[in-house]
Formats: sequence, structure tokens, C-alpha cells
Amino acid sequence: MPATRDGARFVGRDAAFIRLAPALEAAAGGESTAVLLDGPGGVGVTRFLDEVARRVGALSEPFAVVRGRAFRPGADEPYGPIVRALRPVLRETPDDALVGLVGPVVEDVVHLFPDIQARLGVAGALPDRPTITAPERRQGRVLEAILGVIGRLSERQPVFLILEDLHDADAGTRALVTFLSRVRRHHRVTFVGTYASDELTRDHPLSATLADLSAAGASGPARIRIEPFDRSELADLVQAIEGERPTGSALVLVADRSRGLPLVAEELLAARREVSDASLTGSFDDLVIARLARRGPEARRVIRLLAPSGRPVARDELAETAAAFELTADRLPPRSSTRPRRGEGALDPDLSAGLDEAIEHGILVDEPDGIAFRHEHIRRAASADLLPRVRRRHHLALATGLVAHPGEAANHWLEAHVTDRAFASAVDAAGGAEAAHAPEDALAAIELALSLLEPRTAADAGTTPAPRPKTAPTQSDDIATTLHLRAAEAAFAAGRPARAVAYVDALVNRFDERRDRLELGMIHERLGRYRRAAGDRAGSLAAFERAVDLVPAQPSLERATVIAALAQGLMIDGSFDRAEQLANEAIEIARALGPAGDGVVLHATTTLGVGLGWGDEPEAGVALLREARTRAEESGDLDELFRVYANLTTVLDLVGRRGEAVEVAFEGIEASRRAGLEAVYGNFLRANASDSLYLLGRWPESSAMSATALEWNPPGAIGRPIDSLAIVEIETNAGEAARRRLGEMIVGLETVSDAQYAVRIYRAAASLALWQGDHADAGRAAGRGWALVKDSGDWSLIAKMAATVAEVDSTAAADAGARRDLAALAAIRSRSRDVVSTARAAVDRSGVRATIGSRREADAWLAQAAAHRDRLEGRDDPRTWERLSAAWAALANPYELAKARWHQAEAILGSGEGRSARARARPALDDAARIATELAARPLLREIRELAGRAMIKLSGDETAATAEAAQASAAGNGQEAPVLVAVGPGPSPDQDTGEPRRTDGTGEPDGGRSSLMRGIVGEAPAARPDTFGLSRREREVLALIAEGRTNREIGERLFISQKTVGVHVGNILAKLRVSGRVEAAAVAIRLGLTNATAAGTTSGR
Repeated sequence: MPATRDGARFVGRDAAFIRLAPALEAAAGGESTAVLLDGPGGVGVTRFLDEVARRVGALSEPFAVVRGRAFRPGADEPYGPIVRALRPVLRETPDDALVGLVGPVVEDVVHLFPDIQARLGVAGALPDRPTITAPERRQGRVLEAILGVIGRLSERQPVFLILEDLHDADAGTRALVTFLSRVRRHHRVTFVGTYASDELTRDHPLSATLADLSAAGASGPARIRIEPFDRSELADLVQAIEGERPTGSALVLVADRSRGLPLVAEELLAARREVSDASLTGSFDDLVIARLARRGPEARRVIRLLAPSGRPVARDELAETAAAFELTADRLPPRSSTRPRRGEGALDPDLSAGLDEAIEHGILVDEPDGIAFRHEHIRRAASADLLPRVRRRHHLALATGLVAHPGEAANHWLEAHVTDRAFASAVDAAGGAEAAHAPEDALAAIELALSLLEPRTAADAGTTPAPRPKTAPTQSDDIATTLHLRAAEAAFAAGRPARAVAYVDALVNRFDERRDRLELGMIHERLGRYRRAAGDRAGSLAAFERAVDLVPAQPSLERATVIAALAQGLMIDGSFDRAEQLANEAIEIARALGPAGDGVVLHATTTLGVGLGWGDEPEAGVALLREARTRAEESGDLDELFRVYANLTTVLDLVGRRGEAVEVAFEGIEASRRAGLEAVYGNFLRANASDSLYLLGRWPESSAMSATALEWNPPGAIGRPIDSLAIVEIETNAGEAARRRLGEMIVGLETVSDAQYAVRIYRAAASLALWQGDHADAGRAAGRGWALVKDSGDWSLIAKMAATVAEVDSTAAADAGARRDLAALAAIRSRSRDVVSTARAAVDRSGVRATIGSRREADAWLAQAAAHRDRLEGRDDPRTWERLSAAWAALANPYELAKARWHQAEAILGSGEGRSARARARPALDDAARIATELAARPLLREIRELAGRAMIKLSGDETAATAEAAQASAAGNGQEAPVLVAVGPGPSPDQDTGEPRRTDGTGEPDGGRSSLMRGIVGEAPAARPDTFGLSRREREVLALIAEGRTNREIGERLFISQKTVGVHVGNILAKLRVSGRVEAAAVAIRLGLTNATAAGTTSGR
């Protein structure tokens, strides 16, 4: 009799249904939701989801259930679970609807589902030319393509997407889980991912994914934990399987042995029917092995053939595996004539009979993907029962039978100690992962292949220092070189640039500089990109310079490529003059190459446009960037197109056309949405837009834009939205939330290779420290930012950083003066003079006319730096601040305008003119307070009010402003973020009338307010009932006293009944509990909690 309970009624899990239902209801309403479901292995997560799927399919508007399961690590193809989940959907979609379902990113969908390529080709949906994107963005394209398919599917009906066993998932699937959990769209989709919590260790790959999702806080997925069954639920389970309520002793056995895990309970019940009682005292593995021993020889053969497999095995693969195993056997497989035999498909009669028996007894299951074990724990038990030498033969057979799955085959070849075949399979698996744009999986397969590659010499094996090769490279050298380059590219695409650098560094010494100059030069170009992504600015430029030196000077595509790369590196580093020269050179070489050089021309034109934007011809730079945008749209080079968008917004912002910069960013975001790649490209444009919106004083829009961009960014993305979000939080609250954001930014500095972003972080850190009164920390942050930028050619950034340094120094000088620390005061004044003079010289060297927007802004920052310098030297002039206020007003920067008016009022009040000074300062303070209130800049407003209070100045509209400020502060929690509740739905709350806990549906409403969907998922709330095994109240009272060790006479005296009546009760108790005596009855009662409810009433002495 099978051990499964598939046909039995569903038991328990009311709390899990209540917690999951709101997510499904939100999805039905048009808001995508994500839930992570976990529990120990064998707790019944899959069975719970089976029931949820049944219920959502029975709703008046049923959900489409899209479901896939991960296979064991290394046994699956990249994105395997989602591919298996969506393949039936795409297969069943009519041709006329398939193109619309696939959407604009056709190439990436075809990579995952090659079987639909022909249908899309007939429909004319395949692109004429491949879309060009950088390696580090290709996985993002795949993830967004999958999300797009799911979203368009949800336009037909709500979608319930389930990805199971994520603890076994490949790296591509884990990336997809992060993407689906964080990127929220207006789709009618509920995504549920499941994993076994007891499988996770600190270094388990999924642990890092879960930590990342937890860091997302309220924007991350909800968490639901499936707990083991309690005693009552176990009793229901036993009754559902066996058709009758268990006896007390049987329930004790099941409860103790299973610890509430349904899988163990099911196996235990099956073992009770099939094997002796003596076999029930061992471990779970012992139970399984004892049951396997009861099967026929054909079933045992099939089970053993499949036990080492990490994935379901198709019937033809099972036949091949069996044939391969028999080739190494010294005798024929066991045969039996206990039943008639008939072959089925690829299976011979014996295999078919054994398979049928194993399925009948709930050991194996027949899934759409093939034959698999009913549960991984059962498979492990069967595999552990194999002897080592036999296990090796089984691995050898499976490697032969599963050759179509190279990742799985590589594992089996390894276990069989056939390293050359394992190497070949690992290389094949790497190729498949690269084609699917799954870089982490590709890297793992390539590293496995490298570990199996035979060393060319003892030196390569690490026994002696490796000499430089003097002879022509061998085929082994070529293979190793190719694998190193593929590993580096995969590591870079996976967001691990330091690993990529290590691979290239290890490769460089293999080349002869005189013979391999071209190849070595191109490798150095890669090295420059990898080092820049790793945060090594100097090393990156050195690698680019070396690449230019190595590649022969005659015109070629390689020559143009390395020069363009160096030009971009110098542009990012702020060396605009040389960057312009090199960009022009690269354009000239590439144009001479005809169409082959168009990509380099486009790349170098973008670099040139940025350089001109920072120079004396910003309008020419803007025009060049607009031209580059048109060319990129025509060529289909998405990377370059959105690089142009990003740089165009930056240049427009630089020249003071911030409103236009925001509009261009919005255009780019819309273009990315049309391309189906809104998260891949739109998010870093949102980061640019959020910065411009902040400077324009549109802080709520800036925060919203940053929050959306923070959902997800591809590896190596430039323009970190957390910076803008943190800056807004610092200037609005300067509280704990801002400090946390800043901490995330500081941690990320190791990978910020672009000075303009690093300097933003240091300026933000200095601002937060100033608002919190930590002058030492402000000084450190300002000093680091200044050291990073002072020697660059980015004169605009130098001017901004100088203003921050001078502001910090003026505050520190006041502090030093109060302490009468003359040495510190002298040092501060000296540094401030040096910083201001250095910044002035850098801006003057730029040669940009004073009428140009970028120069006007740089001059305003310089004026602010000079004003702070004068302030710390005791020459605080109100007229200086008044002129600066006018400059910021002309540049439409309201926040800096408010700060300038505040300092103007300080200077007026510090002039010593008494009452007349207060009258003159009031307009400036009023202006500053009004702007700060409009911006919700609470730290600044606090300082303004403090100054007005000390000067006894009543600000205009101060009461109204104070009320608004209090409301804003209350809403923001004074910068304190509310704790995140990871469970969906609150716990029971007391009823106001009765004081008893109210049962709710997870939305906070009593059961009576449930929607039809909630009722369909949760069902009617069952009345809670204790399981008393049919014992009456009086019998439970007697049982409680038996458990105390009372005699019949003592029980009769306590309950005021005769001993004869007690004896009748005791007899009934023994019969109902199906126990043999009083001692056993007492033990059962205590273990099942049957005495708890009555003990207080029967043992009290009062």
C-alpha cells in the first residue's frame, strides 16, 4: 500500500493560508507581490502549495498556476525552474498570441526556449540583427525578459508563480528570485519561492540571496514559515491516510518519531503496515531502507539506478542508464516471474514492472520532467544504502544516460573518477550557461573545467616557479588561455570584477610580448575595464595605457578600440583635454575602417561629447551627444544608446539646464520601457534624474525616483540611486535612517571607481556629520573627498568639494576658537586657504567662459567656499552672502539659496549693530525658513529657528511652519524607520467587547469581512477542538488523577464517586486509548497533553 497521502483530504495549515491570502488578493487587484515560504525538509511545503494551487484554480476568476522546481546543485540548466514552469505556457499559446506574449526582448526569450524560435520566425518577430549589450547587462536582460512574459501573461488572468526548492537552485535562478522579489510592477502576479530552512548554512549560496532580500526591508518579499504539525494535526493526518482516528499509543509513536514532519509520519505509517515493529526504532533512513527491502528485485533495481541522480530521469534515459550499468556488471540484473510483464516505450518489461511497483508504493513519482523520488530525503536514504564500489558504477551509468544534461553528467563523471569526460562535460555546461547569459553558472562550470585540465608542466601544477614559455604555445596552452578569458568575462558579468582581474593577471605572463602584442594589448584593454569596475582607478588607466602601447600603431579595429577605451577612462577620471584628443583619434581610425568601425565611432563620439560638455563648448557637446543618440537608435546598440542618455542628462545638468536634463532622463526611461528593459537601463537613468530633481528642490520626486531605482541594478552599474536617496534623507532628517543609508554608501566605496560618485558620498557624509555636531567626522569625510578630486581635471567637482571643505573648516574653526586651540585654528585656516586657491586655479585653467552654465555654477561654489573661508578668518560679510544668494537663485538651486540666506542673517546679526541688525536679518531668515519648510529640510530649519530664537526674531508664519514641521516629523518618525514585519498579516488582537483574541484574515478585519477571494483561499474558519480520543470530561478527570499515581480509592475520594464507578471509568479509558494498563495510560496522557485541561480542577486542594 503506498505511503503517499495524495488522495487524502488536506490537513491543517490554516495560519499559512491566512498569511498567504492577502498577497494573492493584492495580486488579483493589480499589484505584484512576492512571498518566500520555508520550513524544514519534509514539513509539507509542496503539499501546501498543491492545495493553494487547487484553491486559486477554483476561484471565480482563477489564477494561472505557473510552477517549477529546482534540481540538485549542478544537475540543472541555468534558469531551469522558470524554464520548466513557462515552457508549457508558451507551447500552448496560439501562434497569433505568442509574439505579444514574448514581447520586445525576443532574443533572450529564444535563448531560454529555443523550441519557439521557428514559430517566432514564421511570424516575423525575430530581429534582423542581434541587440548589442555589454556582458554585465546580459543577465539583466534575461531577467527582465522573463518578468515581461509573466507580466503579459497576467493580463489574461492572475498568475500564481511558484519556484520550489530554491536551496538547490542554480545561480541564475537565485538572481531571478532577487529580481522578482524586488522589482515590483503593476502586474497581477504573486510569486512564491520555497526553500528548506534546514538545508541552509552560513556559506550556502541562498543565504546571501536571503540576506540581500532582508536588507530590502518593507520592499522585499514577505516571509511565511510552515511549521511542523501539532498533535491534533498529526491525528488528522493519520486519519486522512488510514481512514480512522489513531489510538493514543499510535499517536504517541507517530508524534515522537516524526516530530511533526508529515513526510516522516507517512513513512512511519507505511512502515508499520509493511515491516516488523522492531524496524520502527531506527532513523528515517532505516525506515526507508526497510521499506525498500520489501520491494521486488525489479523495483529495487530501478530505485538504485535512480538514487544517485540529481534530477528526474526520462524513461529513455533510464533505459540507457540501465544498459550502461549492465555493461559493467558481472551478472545479469535480477529477474522475477512474480507477475506478468509488458514493456512500455523505451523500457523493457523488467524495468517497466519495477518502475510501476516503486510508483505504486510511493517511492518514485512520474513527473512531467521524468521519473523522480517522491522526496529528496527518500532519495538520499536510497543513495546512502549503495556500497561505494557499486555507487561508482551507478554514477558511471548515469553519466552515460544523462549525456544530454552536461552539468549533471560532469558531476557523475567526477564521481566515477573519469576526469577527461568530466572536463568535456564541464566545458559543454559552461557553453550552455554563457548562451543563456547566466554568468555565475558559467563561471562555476569553467572553474570546474580548469581544475580538471591537465597541467602542461610541473610548473603549472605549482611545484616550481613558472618560467616564461620560449616555444610556440601548445593546444593545452590555447585551451587554458581560452578558459581563463572566459572565466574572467563570466566573473566580470557576474559582478565579481576582482575575480576577473585575478584571472587576467594570471594569464598575462603566459604571453610573449614580442610575438603576441596584439592579443596581449586586447587582454590589457579587458584588464582596464575589470580594474575600473573593481575600483582601481590608477590600475585601470595603467592597463589602458599599456594596451595602447602594445597594439600596433597601424589603423585597425583593435587600435581604435584601445584608444577609445583609454579616452573613456580619462574622461571618467576628469582628464578631459587628453580624453578629447584620444576620442578624436579613435573616431578618425574607426571611420577609415568603414562599417566595421561604426561601434567604436559611436563609443568615442559619446566620450567626446562629454569632454566638450565639460569644456568651453558645452552646446557642441550637447549636439554631439544628441547625434550619438540618433546613431545608437539606428544601430540597435542599447548599451551605447543608454550611455548617451545618461551622459546627456549629466551634461545638461552641468550647464544648468536641469529641467531639460530631467525630461531627457524621462525620455530614456520610456525608451527602456519600450525595449522591455526598464530595470536594466531605466534604473540608472532614474539615478541621474533623482540628482537633478534634488538640486531643483523637487525632493519628494527625487526620493521616489531613487526608491524605484534601488529595486535592482545590474552589476557594475554607474549611478547609484542610494546616493541620491541618502542625500535627501540627510537633508530632511539627518537621523538614524540617514545614517544607515550612508553606511551602505560607505561600504560601497570599494567598488566606486568614478570620482564624481565617490565625492558625492563624502560630501553627504560631511553634511550628516555637521548636522549631528560631529566635527571630527565631518573633517575626515571632507579631507578624503578633497584628496580624491584635487588633482583631477574635473574642475566642476573640485569647486563643489572645495565648498564642502570650507564649510566644514568654518565650523571646526569656531569649535577650535571656543576651546582656544590656537594651533588647530591656524592649521584649519591654512588648509582652507590652500583649498580655495587650488579650486580657483583649477576652475581658471578650464578656460570655460564665465557665461557658460557649468562655469557659473562652479563660480557659485567657489564663492561659497570663499565666503566660508572669510567666515572662519573673522571676515564674515553679509554682502558676500547676499551676492551668493542671488547666484543660487539665478541657478535655481533653492536649498543652497536657503543656506546662503541663513548665513547672511548670521553675518548681519554678528555685526554688533543690535536692534537694527535684527530688523535687517529678519527678511533673510524669513526667506531661509520659508524655503526650508517647503523642502522639508528639517535640520536646516532647526538651525534657522535656533538662530531666530537667540536673536529674538519672530519668523513670519512661524506657527504655521511649526505645525507643518511637526506633522512632517511625525510622519517621518524623525528619521526612524518603522520595524519591518516579515509575516503577512497581523496576529490576533483583543476584541474590545470580550477581551478575547479576534480571529482575522491577515488584513486586520474579522472573518466576516473577508472578500470572496479570501474565503476561497482561507475557507471557513474551523472551530478549534481539542483531541480527547472520545474521553468524556469525567474520564479525563480520572485520567489526570491516574497520571498523578492515584489509586482507585484515592480517585473515588477526590471525585466523590465509588471505587466500582472508578473501575468502570478506568476500563473505558484503557479501551479508548488502546493501552494495556494504567502506567501506559498515564504516559500517553502526559505526552499527548490530555491532563492539562483538567489537572487544575482536580488537584487543587481548595
